[in-house]
Formats: sequence, structure tokens, C-alpha cells
Amino acid sequence: MGEKPEGPIEPETRELKISVVDVEEGLPKYSRKTRRSRLTSNFRRVFDFRNKSDPSPWPQLIRRLIYLFTAALLLAIFAVIIYHSLLIALVVRISPPKQSSNGLTQIVAEWTEPGVNSTSPSWLPNFSRDVVPKAIHSHNDYWRQVPLFDALSLGITGVEADCHLINGELFVGHTNSSLRPNLTLRSLYLDPLTDILTNQNAGSSVASTSGINGVWDTQPSRGIILMTDLKTEGFSTLEAVQEQLEPFRQKGWLTYWNGTAVVPGPITHVGTGNTPFEAVLNSSYANSTYRDVFFDAPLNELSEIYNASNSYYTSASLTGVLGGESKIPRNGLSRKQMIFLQGQVNQAAELGLASRYWDIPAWPVSRRVNIWHQLEELGIGMLNVDAIDEAARWNWRWCNVLGLELC
Repeated sequence: MGEKPEGPIEPETRELKISVVDVEEGLPKYSRKTRRSRLTSNFRRVFDFRNKSDPSPWPQLIRRLIYLFTAALLLAIFAVIIYHSLLIALVVRISPPKQSSNGLTQIVAEWTEPGVNSTSPSWLPNFSRDVVPKAIHSHNDYWRQVPLFDALSLGITGVEADCHLINGELFVGHTNSSLRPNLTLRSLYLDPLTDILTNQNAGSSVASTSGINGVWDTQPSRGIILMTDLKTEGFSTLEAVQEQLEPFRQKGWLTYWNGTAVVPGPITHVGTGNTPFEAVLNSSYANSTYRDVFFDAPLNELSEIYNASNSYYTSASLTGVLGGESKIPRNGLSRKQMIFLQGQVNQAAELGLASRYWDIPAWPVSRRVNIWHQLEELGIGMLNVDAIDEAARWNWRWCNVLGLELC
């Protein structure tokens, strides 16, 4: 018998080798495509406009929607570009030019509040060169960053100062709480005007001219309006103002009534607020043959009592005479309101007075600008404004462009 092998019998092992090629050949052909290649194929089918044999309508519909959306998006982008290009071009076109360099612009740039250490000049050579005077009144002028000079640099011919007589001094401010020791009628207005007119007339000794020059280099004979809005007791406050104007009176710088006619000067003083009409007619500085303070007559109560011999402005609240701000349309004055205001403006002109409306709605800006334009069309004597830069420099017709407020 044969011998049995000792120990367990090891099974016979065989090495099996399978190549990658063998695996791939054993798989179905469609599985060779990767997910990426299938996705690419689907996109090609969607954007292939020549494929007419597709049995489903959805690919063709999707292609059309994508085409329409792409076209609409491109048109929208193109429209936005055109819109902003036109807007930028319009802003550049209608923006006011830079102010001419002259003495006034330099004073505005260097100005500091009156005080012990203030060295701001009140006059420099070429003082108002290239400045065109405009019939605009700077309402509450003392609120400007640079009182008096901001207005003059824009050619504004009327400024307003609220005066409070306290312990013999005339302080300027809207309310008692806003008064400060260094802000007085003298420091903000009278002292600078004295310096201006002295220098503007310094050349008279050389040129031998008999006339008195005002503040405007372009129109030397044209004056400015200094309106004092008296906030304290009228008679005593007006007396104090008149006393401080004595140097102007002595030099012939004030417009005055000589009993038969108005003699124009570089400065016309108008009293409003608590100014008593009786004191304008007769006081220690006024009588029937000489008067250098003029009244701000009530525009909505005009009569022949008020005329060029005793008044200059005739004013009223615009919202007041029209029944309130809510009565004024958002696009400006209505035709009926224009007819009513035209009657008041005409009556003022017949009496030789300059009509003026204050309390013009400030918002929205488009309404305010439209009202300015309408008042100018009515022949308003003096346009009362708070936004002096906008009123004096911008073209009002282009303040609202493509739905945007540019002024």
C-alpha cells in the first residue's frame, strides 16, 4: 500500500490574473460613458437648434426660453448702461460751472467767526468780479456758513438779520437760545459792509467820479437790501438799529426818501418783524422829507397807505395766503392759485413795491423748484429762498431729470 502523506494536505492554489482590458470588455458599452460626458451630451442636445428629430417638445421649449431670457437680459443690461451714461452726461452738462475766483470766494474760504482772534478779511481786490446780481433774498442769512459773504458771492441782493436788543446791544439770531456774544449786527453785517464800501469807493479820488459804488463790480450802481427782522420791542429796537446805521447815513450809503422821490444808495434798509410802521414814518431818524428805513408791507393786506415813499418789500407767507401747505399740489401751484397770486404781484408793482413770498414749501424739492419758476413767471419782485446755492447757480428746468433730483 502507498504511504499517506503526513500532516494536512495543502490545497493546490492557482494565480488568477485579470487585466483592466478584460474588465472593460466584460461591461456593457453604455456604461463606459462617464457622468460628465452624459451631462455634456444633454447640454448639446438642448442648445442644438438643428435637432428636429427629438420626439419630446420640452428640449425645444427650454431652448427657446433660454434664448428669450438671454436676449432680455442683454437688452436690460444695455438699457441700464445707456440710462446711466445719459444721466452722467446730463449731470455734467447741467451742473453749474465753478465759481469765478475773486475776492468774495477767497473771503468765503478763509472766513472765521467774529471774535478776538478773528483775522478774516472783509474786502479783497477784484471783490465781486464776474458776479451777476440776482433778485434773490437770502432768508435767515445769519444761518449761512458764512453770513453775508455766501450770499454776496452768489450775486444775491437781499440779506436778512434777526435782531434782538439786549442791554443796549443788537444780537443776531433766530431765537434767544441761539444768541452769542460775538454775533451782533455790527460784527456780522455793519462792520463788513463798512469795509466793503470803503474799499469799493477808494478809487473815486483817482478817477474823479461823483457816484457812489456799491458792492457789485459788474453793476456798481446796483445796491443790496439789508432787512432787519426785529424780534424785541419794535420802537426801541428800530431806534438802536438806526443809531448803528448813522455812519452809513453820513457817508450817503443809504437809500432814502427826500420828500419827493427815492434816492438810491448802495444799501436799502428794510424793517420787518416788530418794526412799527408809525416809527418808519416818523421818528428821530425819519419824517416827511427824509426817511432811510422802509417798511415790509403786508402783501395780503395792501392798500395805498403803503407806497415807495415808506415801503420797499411787500411780503406774505405763501402757504398762509393759499390756505396751508396741503393746499399746494406736489407739482407746484395750480392755475387757480397762479391767478390769485398774479393779482397780488400786480397790485404790489402798481404801488412801486417789490413783492416777496416767504414760507415756500421746501419738500419735495421738485415742488419747491417748480414754485420758484412759477413765481418768476408771475413777475415776483424778490424771490425769497433758503437754498441759496440751488436758487442762484442751478438751472431750475433741469433739477429733476429721469426721476432724480439733481439740484
